[in-house]
Amino acid sequence: MSENCWEWTIGIVDTNERYFELKYGFEPAPVVRIGIAINKKFIVEFLFSPLIANGQREEIFREIIYEIELYLINNSVPDPIEYMIKHTQKCANTYSRVHWRYFPKGSKREILLTKEPAIKNSENAFFNFFSKIKLDT
Repeated sequence: MSENCWEWTIGIVDTNERYFELKYGFEPAPVVRIGIAINKKFIVEFLFSPLIANGQREEIFREIIYEIELYLINNSVPDPIEYMIKHTQKCANTYSRVHWRYFPKGSKREILLTKEPAIKNSENAFFNFFSKIKLDT
């Protein structure tokens, strides 16, 4: 592999380092953990529950591999790690079937979605506007 290309391999992810977890749909547990190794490599650990039916497991596997390849390997940005960290904080991540979560080094909690300041200000204005309306009873 070229030194400018990213790649992934199957392995065990060190959760004391920074890593991603991928959840699928409404499954409560992650189905994949992705560790960030040196030399532009990602370590991918599959965590499929034995309770997931074989047909569904294949569908999840296909979508997970597609997302890993799309966002981490075939991405045209210079640093796919930073790109995906930002992606975990966007609404698009919430609405897709594959949900990415980022865990910084040494953290047991993921970084959560944050609202942009413009949204917060508009919410306050919206709330203030409607809190002044009095309902006739």
